Amino acid sequence: MSTLTETPGVDAPAEDVSHKLQVAYRLLFERNPLPMWVYDIKTLRMLAVNEAAVAKYGYSKQEFVGLTLLDLHHEDDAAQLREHLELPPEAQRMPRLWQHRHRDGGMSEVEVVTEELELDGIRARMAVVRDLTAQRRAEQAQRELELNLTTMLENMPDGFFSLDPAGRFTYVNSRAEELLHFHRDELVGFNVWEKFPEAAGTIFQREYERAMTEGTASSFEAEYAPLGACWKVRVYPSEQGLAVYFRDVTERRVPEQRLLEEREALSAVVNATNDAIISVDVEGKIKMFNPGAERIFRRTQASMQGESIDVLLPERFREAHRQSLRQYAESRGSSRMMGLGLVKGLRADGQELELESTISQVTVNQQQVLIANFRDVTERARVDAEFRESRAQLSELTQRLMMQEKALVKRLAQSLHDQLGQTMAAIRMAHETIMTLQAEKATTGVDRLQAQMGMLIGQAIRQVRQVLIDLRPPLLDEQGLAEALDNELRNRSLTQPQVDFSIDVAPDVARLRWPTEVEYAAFMVGREAIENALRHSGSSVVSVRLTGAPSSLRLEIADNGVGIAAGGTTRPGHLGIVGMHERAQAIAATVTIEPGEARGTRVIFNWQRAS
Repeated sequence: MSTLTETPGVDAPAEDVSHKLQVAYRLLFERNPLPMWVYDIKTLRMLAVNEAAVAKYGYSKQEFVGLTLLDLHHEDDAAQLREHLELPPEAQRMPRLWQHRHRDGGMSEVEVVTEELELDGIRARMAVVRDLTAQRRAEQAQRELELNLTTMLENMPDGFFSLDPAGRFTYVNSRAEELLHFHRDELVGFNVWEKFPEAAGTIFQREYERAMTEGTASSFEAEYAPLGACWKVRVYPSEQGLAVYFRDVTERRVPEQRLLEEREALSAVVNATNDAIISVDVEGKIKMFNPGAERIFRRTQASMQGESIDVLLPERFREAHRQSLRQYAESRGSSRMMGLGLVKGLRADGQELELESTISQVTVNQQQVLIANFRDVTERARVDAEFRESRAQLSELTQRLMMQEKALVKRLAQSLHDQLGQTMAAIRMAHETIMTLQAEKATTGVDRLQAQMGMLIGQAIRQVRQVLIDLRPPLLDEQGLAEALDNELRNRSLTQPQVDFSIDVAPDVARLRWPTEVEYAAFMVGREAIENALRHSGSSVVSVRLTGAPSSLRLEIADNGVGIAAGGTTRPGHLGIVGMHERAQAIAATVTIEPGEARGTRVIFNWQRAS
């Protein structure tokens, strides 16, 4: 449980640090671009809310504080929410999707991450909310589009199958099953020339290979003697292989109306998609501008017919785009992404858009046509940027907190050594003096009490020394990480002789020194991993391996215990896996947890100096 409290005996600078930490947390909370709030775990009543939440949900701060957590949730989520609140704290911290109600009655799908804390003696929980409504709608639209495409392929009058670049069937529609006299389960995954050996070496193989090699569509009619059928075949290449449409024209019974229906079906799919689909000639003149393009760019199809596609791009990108378009057209290449995954677009009102885009080219009526597909991800890019900025702020704050923690621990350890340690030593000397002076006068009962007091004084001194060791890693500042880890294992072996401890450090690595914060973080992660291996896994062997160079460090801790699932956590109250990751992230390092080679667990700490 997170809390900021005053510690008796800590000097004024420590109080200043605590105050600064509280101010930093408050600023992070109030200025965070993501909605955040704090609620009482017992009553579920809101205790605090940031400006982002007020703007998102439409309540004033006074209204928000008057709500409970249940007031924000859809009625259908009430039972699930109560069950979720009964889970252990570590389970509640996992991200979870919910439906939230706004003040105006609107709903949004959100991802909520929570953390338990203590606020003025009240057990509370802080929630961070990320709105996924637009993303979920886009995913649903994509699923519906894929379903429509699959439905169209299954219901179209033509046979259709697709081949991967190696010539293996990847999809066969129901009409193709009828025409080929094979069930799709007998074709998918098999090579087309193995299933239809009579077609090998004929126009079928030649045209398929030409379409794949040259990246151009092909259309032909040919007879396939084994089935006594004549087929009209159209072949379209892409990076995924070939798309093959074919129909039986043996008796020329396919009416023109069926062709018209197919075109109308394809047109309906193109018009129904939310993506912008734009076709242009090799000079960049627009030939097709679907309704999705009208919605995204806020221009009409009539106004764009014959216009250059340049008007849909910010002016600074137009010249480079024209060159890329000519190069792509001349290459006769297959479908590929435009730009580096995202390109800039320009709406009619002058607003710039972030677009995911792909481009492909086909030949229609002996003319080369380029087809571009654009998806508007402007909002998603903005939310992702805000999320990355928030993560960067959290990482920076974590790093400052780690540095302040180290400084505070160092001062606390110094105080224990110089003050309490010296006091305990003086008490021992005074006690020994009293025992000497009373040696001849003491009774049996007094001797027993004196001996018991001596044991308690010795135990207190040992406990102070152990606290000093836990607070300030021995030898780390003076002799470096390798010596500190070796000393840690030696101390562990004294208290747990039944465990086989080992450390592997090359001599040249042992002499290396890394930045202070890197060595401190690596040591604390190593100590926690060793503690977990001894306390939770039942290990009989714990091995440590340190490798690196002046600009890199790798620390591995392996055991032969029962193992721990990747991403697992330890019990509340311990640093655990979460603490390891926080320490690593504070210095731009990583912590990986994976199964050992035979059994047990291996924890890997990796740091690389930023170039």
